[in-house]
Amino acid sequence: MPRMARRGFTLIELLVVVAIVAVLAAILFPVFARAKDAAKGTVCLSNLRQLGIGLTMYRDDHDGVCFFFAHNTDLSRSQPWAPFGATRENRWWNQILPYTRMRGDLLVCPSDAGRVPHSLEDGKPEGEPFVPRSYVANRALESLSESQVERASEIAMVTEKSSARWADDSWYEPPKNLYNKVSGGVDLGEPVLAFGRHADAANAMFFDGHAKRVPRGRWLSDPCGEPMSGVELIRLYPIPLLPGRTIWHERCPQ
Repeated sequence: MPRMARRGFTLIELLVVVAIVAVLAAILFPVFARAKDAAKGTVCLSNLRQLGIGLTMYRDDHDGVCFFFAHNTDLSRSQPWAPFGATRENRWWNQILPYTRMRGDLLVCPSDAGRVPHSLEDGKPEGEPFVPRSYVANRALESLSESQVERASEIAMVTEKSSARWADDSWYEPPKNLYNKVSGGVDLGEPVLAFGRHADAANAMFFDGHAKRVPRGRWLSDPCGEPMSGVELIRLYPIPLLPGRTIWHERCPQ
């Protein structure tokens, strides 16, 4: 019985197959990318939740009072007569990390390409600690007690900071830092906060310890960023500022 001749694919058939594969790839690759970004955002949110647990435990050991602000020149509510001086030990994250299990790993959001460390933990000179960090704390809440913060579930304590090379900030000062950062009179083009890292949203941990994803528009639905910014707390319990220093902004004046 004669064998039937095998027929190969024609050029047109091959081109059709290639076109179908290309169309499927164009549809599926963005889906996979979004799924990957969502997974990174979930890890970031988990980190903030664990930092929130650490914050709650820290306050339990400190009479209900939040960690303090330490700087070489600027003053803290805890010590308004003289600066604490900046050390590794008194960085806000190093005040609460001992209450967590994962320690430094909690400070990095997988979606943060910059992960700029503080200058005290940038690995310089060689051999010194290198601690990448994606998060920044709200100065409106520093050194306040639980009894002073009535809207604890609405005011962000720690959120995500910019990936820019200049963004080694430990704290953000609302309302000024809700808008583009200005240094030496130069507009740096973006705020200290990373409002849009996760599909036009940022993760935040609140004073009561819970964490959630906050859309960009929610942060600035009010010019002063209320209630999440805690600006009202600054009006009630002013931050001690050196002459010439301001935390206010033209869109949210004192």
